[in-house]
Amino acid sequence: MNGPNPAAADAVPIPASTRYDILDALRGLALFGIFFANVQYFAGWLFLDSQAKSAIGGAYIYDAFILMVIDGRFYTIFSFLFGLGFALQLSRLENKVAAKANSLYLRRLSILLLISLMHMCLFWVGDILFLYALLGFVLFFMRKCADRSLLLIAAILFIVPIPGYYLFWKLGIDPSLGLYQVASYLVDGSDDISGFFAGFYEVVHTNSIVRYFELNMEISIGRVGYYFDTWRIPKVLGIMLIGMWAGRQLIAGKLLENTALLKKTILFGLIVGLPSTVAYANLSGLNSFQPHSLDGFLSVIAYMLAVFPLAFAYIAVFTLLWRKYPSILSVFTAPGRMALSNYLLQTFLGISIFYGIGFGLHLKGGPLSLAAIAIVVFVLQITVSNLWFARFAYGPVEWIWRMLSYGRGLPIRREQ
Repeated sequence: MNGPNPAAADAVPIPASTRYDILDALRGLALFGIFFANVQYFAGWLFLDSQAKSAIGGAYIYDAFILMVIDGRFYTIFSFLFGLGFALQLSRLENKVAAKANSLYLRRLSILLLISLMHMCLFWVGDILFLYALLGFVLFFMRKCADRSLLLIAAILFIVPIPGYYLFWKLGIDPSLGLYQVASYLVDGSDDISGFFAGFYEVVHTNSIVRYFELNMEISIGRVGYYFDTWRIPKVLGIMLIGMWAGRQLIAGKLLENTALLKKTILFGLIVGLPSTVAYANLSGLNSFQPHSLDGFLSVIAYMLAVFPLAFAYIAVFTLLWRKYPSILSVFTAPGRMALSNYLLQTFLGISIFYGIGFGLHLKGGPLSLAAIAIVVFVLQITVSNLWFARFAYGPVEWIWRMLSYGRGLPIRREQ
């Protein structure tokens, strides 16, 4: 009698039935928050000056709500889940296909990097997946770190932007390391940041598909500069490392059941995060695209103390509420299960609604219409996601991603 074929076993994906529903629901919630924040960029709201906004009813309330409730919190949740998912995926792969776990994960990550690079350079410069994919390789090389080391390194990374900003300020180092200027030169030959903003304005208003793609490729260099300007790299890596630690705790059964830890997280978020959020709002955000200044330095400190504690408090509150109201909160589960597809769909819808190559509603409407569009789009994604999973096992982009990762065709329809 022939024994099992190891090569065949190596090619079997991890079943979707092993996923944690609460993680998908949290991912869905993060998607909603991310689009609520991003709709400002698609609509051009962030590029209105204070004088223009003063003539629009509710503008101050809307901006304050974004800064105090939305800004940074949901990409933090998304980053946390990326790190947590890394720990779960690697553990499952090691248990299922130990001999090829590392190569399979790296291939999966490489494909995500290509997808994100196309998304950022061709479609939308506000992409977050490219940075996630790059940092995913860092997580891989840190996979052997002890739990305590992960938390210590994460703490250091959270603090790095403060002395880093100060050092750049005193040494006169360009916040973007010159990448805003590179983007400006590519757009119109200018040697300051004006060309970068001109390119962003044009990409929103152009009716030419060819020019749209060309501009996206040019200003995507500025997006990388934005990572340096806002110190996004150490921040996101620190969050992912905490997620990686949380994934290990989840596997050991010491996370979702740890009520004391969840309550402490909420308490810390309220005590530290709330007053810091008020200070952060008074500083009008991170002061990105601006020369170094005292306000900029203070905003970096306020951001760290406001955004991260409250984001983790959001996660803890959601986890405790999930215990009592899973049927209500599970509304976020289906869109979270196909997070990659829905994230890319948000780009398509945002561009179609607001950009010149779409319906051209850029700078049309006020805060209420922006909030309404964000809610309607996500309700649409909830509906479509549930209809999709009634017939299929994976989101469309996730299915393609899996087939490329495993190097063979895989069924997409749900088993009856």
